[in-house]
Amino acid sequence: MNLNKRGLLLAVVLTVMPFSAMGQDSEAQPASPAASSDDQKTGSYQIQLRQLEERVADLKEKIFNSKSRLVLLKEQILHNVIAEAKGVIMHRNRMGAGFSLEQVLYHLDGNKIYFQDNKNGVLDEQREFEVFNGNLLPGNHLVSVEMVYRGSGGLFSYVDGYRFKISSSYTFYASKGRIVKVSVVGHERGGLTTSMEDKPYVSYEVEQFRYNKENLSKVTKTEN
Repeated sequence: MNLNKRGLLLAVVLTVMPFSAMGQDSEAQPASPAASSDDQKTGSYQIQLRQLEERVADLKEKIFNSKSRLVLLKEQILHNVIAEAKGVIMHRNRMGAGFSLEQVLYHLDGNKIYFQDNKNGVLDEQREFEVFNGNLLPGNHLVSVEMVYRGSGGLFSYVDGYRFKISSSYTFYASKGRIVKVSVVGHERGGLTTSMEDKPYVSYEVEQFRYNKENLSKVTKTEN
């Protein structure tokens, strides 16, 4: 009788164990859907982050292009497209044989526009030449010049090798729809009683023309 009870107990135990194991397995499975959901969220965040980075890069490019267009527009307004006046500056050397032009420097509105020295006798050969030819905004403009002369003998041989520096500035007006031609003339002033130091001088000749191709060709001709 005892043997039958033991056999029956063992059978019950063996029957219950598979169900217990199955219960444990079924309890561990619900963690899988949660992990899958986290992966989906992470992937979604990465996609949104890439999209945001692309939008930021696109916005930066648009800002850069806008700035470039503004800079180009500013240059066009100030120098070429919307400028309504033309300026031509000519240099003329009317000094006598007692002075040789060694160096010339020009500024327009504070900006350097021309420099030339007398290497290889360039300034001796050119008695007149163009210094500036470009569009200007209507209004007042300032041209400044520095000329360096060297005494070259002649009647007053004591000035041989002496250097004479002249600095001068002149304000001219550029009118809308006009060409303004400014001739900067280096010449001697005074007479026989004037000292050599006081002879070098600068004067200005200003002419106005209607702004067209015919006059533009006319004002750039030199007297050489």
